[in-house]
Amino acid sequence: MLVLETSNQVNTFLKSIGRNSKNSRKTYGTGLVHFAEFLRRQNQTADTIIPLLVKGKVNVYELLDQFVSYLTRQNIAVTSLNLYVAAVRSYLQYFDIDISISKFKRRVKMPKSYADPEEPLSLSDIRDLLEFCNNARLTCYLLLLVSSGLRPMEAASLRLKDVDFSTNPTRLNIRREITKTKRGRIVYCSDEATTHLKKLLQFRKNELQPETLVFSVKLDARAPETIYYKMLLQFEKLQTIANKDQRKENSRRRKITLHSFRRTAFSIINEQTNSEYANWFLGHHHSVYWTHKEQERCEIYRTKRMPFLTVYQETRDNSIEAALREKDQTIKLLTNRIADIELHQKTQSEILKHLTPELLERIKKS
Repeated sequence: MLVLETSNQVNTFLKSIGRNSKNSRKTYGTGLVHFAEFLRRQNQTADTIIPLLVKGKVNVYELLDQFVSYLTRQNIAVTSLNLYVAAVRSYLQYFDIDISISKFKRRVKMPKSYADPEEPLSLSDIRDLLEFCNNARLTCYLLLLVSSGLRPMEAASLRLKDVDFSTNPTRLNIRREITKTKRGRIVYCSDEATTHLKKLLQFRKNELQPETLVFSVKLDARAPETIYYKMLLQFEKLQTIANKDQRKENSRRRKITLHSFRRTAFSIINEQTNSEYANWFLGHHHSVYWTHKEQERCEIYRTKRMPFLTVYQETRDNSIEAALREKDQTIKLLTNRIADIELHQKTQSEILKHLTPELLERIKKS
């Protein structure tokens, strides 16, 4: 296992990166680990290479091209390789090493990345998976992912005080510090996921604190990363048991991942409404002109989305029936209102028919 021997220069750089994102700091740190190992094989370090680059004794483009070749031999995925090279470029530029983008593209040949098509995941596929699941925590976690469209880490970071069971549907407060885009948002989850959440919390309701992480086993747990990692391991075991652990061609990545539930949520929400609502709900960039009050967004989810984001048939049928009953009631109220208006107009017409010029003149004088 490669370990980065941090120096003052490296620490200073990583601290500046970590101000906006801990994940970026971690990724950049991994890139510098590989860079340090690459330099070690050339009897250099991340600190000693800087003066050589400044004095022009080492060509920065040749160095980066050799680093790309080194990473390629380590069988690192292309997406990760691009991130690590970007991290090293940023590190060098932080210490005033000029790197021209046009020259970099000409001199450093980066491997191309060809994205594999993602495996579609339907509600029936999710039901098939859950048939083999005897872990109540994992079942609740997966139902929450598909009905809320949360990122797996966002779900693992939920605290008790972020969940409002008093609303219908249940309201989830996604804090800006746990999101990928650093923008907080309000989303909702299905009645089905709410039922499993309440059951999960019922066993220790007298011990829970507002800061308690919903999916934590220990009450004093404060590390969402640990919860996510445990959920991932349990999910991979479930995939193996359910014979749904196929991997992508020439890749260690599985066809179905925890992120697949988020894709399913987006697809269903987009089909039932529109892309603007779907992008807003999942925390993607959306038009600044698409604005609705929270009550309206909540109602849209409850009546138009939730029935189709419910996994189990019985619960989904009940949700759809409730939505249809409410729709029928609304139509009935509108029909009665229209009838009242028509009756009023008819009465007014009858009155106008009996008005004579003499009667109108008397009304004016009075």
